[in-house]
Amino acid sequence: MYKRILAAIDWTPSSEDVLDQTRQLASLTGAAVVVVHVRAADFPSLPSILGVLASQALAGEPAGNEASSVARRMVDDATAVLTTAGVRAEGLLLQSTPGSVPRAVLDQAREMDADLVVLGSRSDGPPSVLFRSNVADEVSRHARCPVLIVP
Repeated sequence: MYKRILAAIDWTPSSEDVLDQTRQLASLTGAAVVVVHVRAADFPSLPSILGVLASQALAGEPAGNEASSVARRMVDDATAVLTTAGVRAEGLLLQSTPGSVPRAVLDQAREMDADLVVLGSRSDGPPSVLFRSNVADEVSRHARCPVLIVP
């Protein structure tokens, strides 16, 4: 059924649910997973990065000095969760301009010939998200494969 799953994660709480759904599907089908995070120029917000840095400090880990190192850690951690569960997974950190995140996800799904894209709804985003196109909506409208949107 599924051979290649793209799991798109971000800083929202739904990323944990995205990984859980991806793990379940990959375990059932034997699919390989590519965990993708798209880092936009205006990303992350100060509260988001402070939360990640606080978590690292509590865990006794050294804090990264730039947002890309924190984003890389997020992707690596997500990939480790999947591989620990026996899923073949690799991580990918992409760069994008603001507003081009959906295009980056779609391009990566096409490039890897994904059978499924799994991503969160981002319904709990900040008010500024209301004025931009929702990533999940854009991906679901333009994807060439099925899309699972996790609430």
